[in-house]
Amino acid sequence: MSRFSGLLIFFALLASTLSSATTRYYYITAEDGIWDYAPSHRDLIHGIKMPLIWDQKTAFTKTRYFEYTDKTFTKQKPQPEWLGILGPIIRAEVGDEIIVDFYNRSARAHGIHTHGLRYDKKNEGGAYIPPGSGSTVLPNTHFIYHWFADEGSGPGPGDVSSVVWWYHPHLDEPIETNAGLMGPIIVTAKGKARPDGSPKDIDKEFVATFMIFDELQGLDAPGFGELTWQNRHMNDNTGQFYAINGYIFGNLPGLIMKKGDRVRWYLMGMGSEMDIHTPHWHGKTVRHETRNTDVIELLPASMTSADMVADNPGTWLFHCQVSDHLEAGMLATYTIYEPQTRACPLKYDNGNFWGGPDQDLSLTIKNDSLKTIKSVILTPAMFLSRLDLRTSSTEWILPKTVHPGGTEVLSQKNYLYDTKALMGWSFYPRVVQYTDGTKWEPKFPGECFHVFWRDREHPDLKVLPPLQIEVNAD
Repeated sequence: MSRFSGLLIFFALLASTLSSATTRYYYITAEDGIWDYAPSHRDLIHGIKMPLIWDQKTAFTKTRYFEYTDKTFTKQKPQPEWLGILGPIIRAEVGDEIIVDFYNRSARAHGIHTHGLRYDKKNEGGAYIPPGSGSTVLPNTHFIYHWFADEGSGPGPGDVSSVVWWYHPHLDEPIETNAGLMGPIIVTAKGKARPDGSPKDIDKEFVATFMIFDELQGLDAPGFGELTWQNRHMNDNTGQFYAINGYIFGNLPGLIMKKGDRVRWYLMGMGSEMDIHTPHWHGKTVRHETRNTDVIELLPASMTSADMVADNPGTWLFHCQVSDHLEAGMLATYTIYEPQTRACPLKYDNGNFWGGPDQDLSLTIKNDSLKTIKSVILTPAMFLSRLDLRTSSTEWILPKTVHPGGTEVLSQKNYLYDTKALMGWSFYPRVVQYTDGTKWEPKFPGECFHVFWRDREHPDLKVLPPLQIEVNAD
């Protein structure tokens, strides 16, 4: 091969590599608002009230990153509920350019500094001498950041197919991250990404950030009587929230995967010298670097990942193993559910669930099987909040014949609850008895469930959360 031919092949390969790179656009704001560390106002791990030190106040003014669909900044882009307080996931494949149109809607100046990606001084987002123009973005103004996912941004030798990095402000970084301004960047190796930038060899991804938020050092420190962070005793946790993605005591939603999923956990730490964390999974081990483990070490601003094969169905504890962090509520659960493998005998058409005490409640069901139903017993439960599911004291019974394709109404007197305060109702069959003497029973609790929400703006549930039955602490 001639030298000229070799050069042609080299430039052809280079052009091919460059042409396959993608420019990814993100429209991100910083916005002030209210964040609730425990929307249920309960310890959902143990089915009890939270300790008084945290139970008295859980909602505070925070500042967070949000993503919008386009440069008009009119329609907010939905994000997974498990991200919690974190900003949107910014994705790239090695070789890609990332352009972030940042619109600061907060009352204070902020910016975005990225870990891991390549940038010039203008796009660094760090406020120090000499400053770059992207370091301080004033309220109600824009700055457009240009970052690059070069070879050093992606997985290194021996790494899995994707790696995680931080982004956060760097004007007053400790205060701003404590306010909630932080989010993940996921970079996938060249040739191993789907069109959206996620790794091809993974079915499910979760980001879990372990951090102690301190409301006595917040942007709008509310104070707790005469207590401030300067005079707080070292053993006093007042104002401190030991959180996973901004939630405490099991209030983090959405860590759901189906049996058989290949799952990648991106683990991140942030905070102060107190933030030495050891995430621990019950029920499964993970592959971390070259070892199998179920505990991983995190320091402030650290970033790592672990892979799991979801092959052990159940709802399992996921928490920091540091003892005082565990006691202070740095706990969540994750669920591996069995996929639905058989047809359900019933469909749930509609119902009336929002009356007050002594009013009749009703539910219309349809026989979706090929056999005539003799009787039905349904197990009901009520959502007091998104993850607070309580069993009803009375099963719903239909002692009537329902032919295939037919419908029938079940009714129940409401003796106990002001149902207008409930978030939703769930039902699943405990037993369906057929006229031929056979019956259908669930293989696991919650099989063939259906939820009626009072407010329709709720995620579609793949599995019911555990019923809130009090258990002893682990």
